[in-house]
Formats: sequence, C-alpha cells, structure tokens
Amino acid sequence: MSVPASSSPLESLYQEELYSLPSPVLFILNQPWETIADADKTTLTKMIVALRLSLASVRIITRNQFSLTDIAAYAPTKVVALGATFAGSPELYKNVTVEGVSVVAGESLSSLDDAKKKILWLALRQMFGV
Repeated sequence: MSVPASSSPLESLYQEELYSLPSPVLFILNQPWETIADADKTTLTKMIVALRLSLASVRIITRNQFSLTDIAAYAPTKVVALGATFAGSPELYKNVTVEGVSVVAGESLSSLDDAKKKILWLALRQMFGV
C-alpha cells in the first residue's frame, strides 16, 4: 500500500478528537481562594459534592466580573459565578444559557444566607439535572 505524496503516515495517527478533554465546570468567585473563610469553603465544597462533582473536577478562578469572551480559553459548558457579575445577564439565581454555555450567577459565598442558598440550589439543580 502506498501513501499519497501529500500526506504523512502519521497524519491520521493522532486525531485531535481523542485528546479533547471534557470541559470542567467553571466556578468564578469574587475573591481569591486563600482569602475565603473556612465556613464558606465548606459551603462551596458541600455544594460541589451535592452536584455529584468533586473539588478536583472543577476549575475555580477569581474575577469580579466576566463575559463569555473573558472565559473562552477555559471552554466551559457550565459556569457558576458567586459574587462575580456576568455581563451576559443581570439575573441572579437563574440558569441562563448564552451561546451554549449555562450560567448561574449568585451572590458571594459570604453573602449567602439559608434562603439564598435554597434559591441557588434550585437553579443549580436545573443546570445539572440533579
């Protein structure tokens, strides 16, 4: 069997689709991880576990505000913004889909009381189907 002159035998060996990793769920917080109170870290960890995820399976970044263009390099399909303002929608505690990306925005971890946690949880359940 001969290989056409225009292609290399290695050209089809490593297909990009094989190395396409699923995009992680992106959590955007309004303050660096090191400055978050232990109680708020516990709240976030419980939230992530309740969504059937692990802390290691999500990506956490820090921004005060963001747009989909700002986070395009992370290629997320789901974004949970806590304390970070989403330029695509001013609505809090609602699952909105913009350009194929589901986004739920809420107040910062330190501002979440029990009532806000319940509303946030309803939006996250809708986003993740749990």
